[in-house]
Amino acid sequence: METSLFKSRSFRRRSIIGSTLVVLASLLSPLGSPAMAADCDPTLAKAQQASYVRMSSYQQPPHGWFDINSGKYQGIDVEVIEEILKGLNIQSWDYVTADWGAMIPGLKACRWDIMSIGMTYTKLRSEQVQFSIPVYQYGVAMLVAKGNPKKIKGKANWKGKKVGGIIGSTDDQVIGGVKGATYVPFTKYSDLYRALSTGRIDAGMVDELQGAYDFKLQPQPKITLLKDWKGKAVGISSIVMRTGDTAWVNAVNEQLKIMRTNGKLKAILLKYGMPASAYVTCDAPTSFTKDGIAQCLKR
Repeated sequence: METSLFKSRSFRRRSIIGSTLVVLASLLSPLGSPAMAADCDPTLAKAQQASYVRMSSYQQPPHGWFDINSGKYQGIDVEVIEEILKGLNIQSWDYVTADWGAMIPGLKACRWDIMSIGMTYTKLRSEQVQFSIPVYQYGVAMLVAKGNPKKIKGKANWKGKKVGGIIGSTDDQVIGGVKGATYVPFTKYSDLYRALSTGRIDAGMVDELQGAYDFKLQPQPKITLLKDWKGKAVGISSIVMRTGDTAWVNAVNEQLKIMRTNGKLKAILLKYGMPASAYVTCDAPTSFTKDGIAQCLKR
């Protein structure tokens, strides 16, 4: 694994360092099986003593990204995690920007203490890492060629089709669970958009918030984004920490509960245009989809 670091200027009392993590193809897997859990120091005591943590990030607007104009990291998940750190009296932090497939391996190998970008809570991932209580809940959009000439309306139409998704996301589980569908992996959404536009794939999956943001920023005239499609399910997004890092997990959860109570969590979600339905208050999943994706549904 190769890492190149570049330093950006500090802001107020927070230290922000951006970095690019280039991951070797052999390490790119949904759960990062090549990386075994290391014997990491307990995070809470270390972080509060040094008033510092190291976080992984992923360039995924509007969840989290480095804005070159302001020189700051910003986004839904970034604002949530920074509010949590301030509540724990942690004054400075670094960001390490990594490919999605490197997130869990890097956490388990002690390269960072926490992920600043939310991750969909799944049964499979929960065997590898510890999730916080739910931060919010939303779904995935389906991408098809402009006008949907192949009439792909949902999972039932994926048989015999090539469907693109992002390595390390839940896409491989969802697409792979459909008999006859071919999962085509990508490391970046821009590459997935290009493949669909040129007919190399028949359909694709995209985080519905990022897809809407991307298409607003750079319209894709050859692609139609479907937010409502047959087989779509919402899923919980949570903050990810190491299994066994109990004091750290409890401290983060306590701050999230405070943010629910004082309204700051809901305010951040609304600021970035998330629907009211994205705000959830369950402390644990109420159910799981057939693909193993956790949900917070009203009973």
